[in-house]
Amino acid sequence: MSAQAVPAPPRPASATAGGRVVTARRPGGMTLLLLGCLMVGAASLLTVSAPTYDPWSWIIWGREVAHLDLVTSEGPSWKPLPVLFTTPFSLFGDDAAPALWLVIARAGGVLALAMAFRLGTRLAGEWAGAIAALSLLVADDFIRDFARGNSEGLLVAFVLWAIERHLEGRRTQAFLLGFAAALLRPELWPLWALYGLWLIYQDGWSRRQIAVVVGVGLLCLVLWFVPEYLGSGDWLRAAERARDPNPGSAAFASSPFVEVFRRSAAVLTVPVYVGAVIATLLALWRRDHVRLALAAMSTVLMVAVAAMTQGGFAGNLRYVALPAALVCVLAGAGWVDLVRLTRARLGLVAAVALTAAIAAGWYPFAHTDMNDLREDRELTMRESDFYGPNLKAAIAKAGGEDKVKACGGHVFAGPFQVPAVAWRMHLHANQVEIFAFGPGTALSMGATYLSMDPRYPEITKTSHWIVGSSCGR
Repeated sequence: MSAQAVPAPPRPASATAGGRVVTARRPGGMTLLLLGCLMVGAASLLTVSAPTYDPWSWIIWGREVAHLDLVTSEGPSWKPLPVLFTTPFSLFGDDAAPALWLVIARAGGVLALAMAFRLGTRLAGEWAGAIAALSLLVADDFIRDFARGNSEGLLVAFVLWAIERHLEGRRTQAFLLGFAAALLRPELWPLWALYGLWLIYQDGWSRRQIAVVVGVGLLCLVLWFVPEYLGSGDWLRAAERARDPNPGSAAFASSPFVEVFRRSAAVLTVPVYVGAVIATLLALWRRDHVRLALAAMSTVLMVAVAAMTQGGFAGNLRYVALPAALVCVLAGAGWVDLVRLTRARLGLVAAVALTAAIAAGWYPFAHTDMNDLREDRELTMRESDFYGPNLKAAIAKAGGEDKVKACGGHVFAGPFQVPAVAWRMHLHANQVEIFAFGPGTALSMGATYLSMDPRYPEITKTSHWIVGSSCGR
């Protein structure tokens, strides 16, 4: 009986280029994940979407950089990474540029959740990953922040991704991801710099590694300080702005350092903190350096935010998103390890009973978290309508951009509405004034001092905005 020929397995598609066989590569898992996050970010625009205060300023600065006319003397602190995106985005028009930034910010938030799952899974399996991702999902204001275009989602994503790259042995990639994170938050600089020095030491002080670390470090400083100087004439304008917190900031408490910890306690629920403590204690017992490093990093970052607040910086709760994410990852590993340890010592029945007890204890917190998510969604939709369609409608009803600017050349707005108005009116942020004086047009939300100023009687309004002008109708 003759043997039948076994067909060869299909070979990857290839092409010939210059005598060489080029094999087509399929996209890797991380590439597909990034594309999926971008698709989710794009799909989110199907709802009413508009950025909040800080992102509007980054979007304005992107337009100004593209036109070589950067002015940063007003607005929030300069932040390099968003402007690297918003500069090319500004070429796509007034409506597309904010939408494109929202896609990036929201994709970053989704990626942060995915990376929490991946890192938790790496530490203790998929159940740990699920607990980590869900804990971050319901962390106070986390979704709301990146849904409004803030950068905390991107920050968490970059750092968790960098940790994964480090654990994979891709240390230079981890350093470059740390560079992206360092372009968002300056309190990461010391940890990032120490990691760079460690890389140089580990690589035997090679010239290549020194060039990468020193070169990228200098680029970070250039991107933070040079545009700020060109835009405001002050190298440290960003730091001075950050030391001018809004009313109600933790910086005004009797002990700002302690106040940051007190306010931050509500960001995560009790079961998350308990799980992280369990993970840390088990890590001490087992000498698990990875989990101990995550616990140490979370602690150092929290202390850094508190110390900066003690020094007069704002201490906003969104600044603790990164240490909170690390706690979520530890919580997933802690609870899963506890159940496994119980099973190993006391058997399956005891492990099942413990799992049921954990779920029952977590339920009331989860119920509250879901209600908070619904409230956050409503607030985000209302704010998006305010800064998006409603503001456009108010300007159109007032006769359009040119008509609004024609009255004495002055445009006034409330303090937190300045960047959005400046974007729609094609002005620098410092050209929209918050202290009304002289002829001009005021765009304000209802029930504010500006909306009731008799010098600028109402000429039109929408559901959220009132337009008043000293020039009348």
